[in-house]
Amino acid sequence: MKSRRGAKEDAAELVKFLTESAVSLSHTNLPLAREQAALARRVRLRFNVRPDSSLKGFTCRGCKGLIVPGVNARVRLGHGKPTVLRITCADCGHVNRKIIGETYIASEGARKSTS
Repeated sequence: MKSRRGAKEDAAELVKFLTESAVSLSHTNLPLAREQAALARRVRLRFNVRPDSSLKGFTCRGCKGLIVPGVNARVRLGHGKPTVLRITCADCGHVNRKIIGETYIASEGARKSTS
């Protein structure tokens, strides 16, 4: 019998594998990829596992389903002062926003001051 920590580590590996598999499979077989993502979410909720930061963007915050840019999502770049990346889910229509402007502006300012 495994300890709770060992079970949680195994669950984290399973969630990572299922999510990566769902993303790679979404281009050819979207229904199967959705089932894998739903299974990964159920395992994540059962074992209280946080998703990796690299895989966090593949979950819609509206319908909690799989969202893959170019397959079932539309990606647009905003032109405001803090530049915003807008990812619109094709299933539920929810707009997932990520602010990308501030870090880019800070790195550009650091480059200008050194030269």
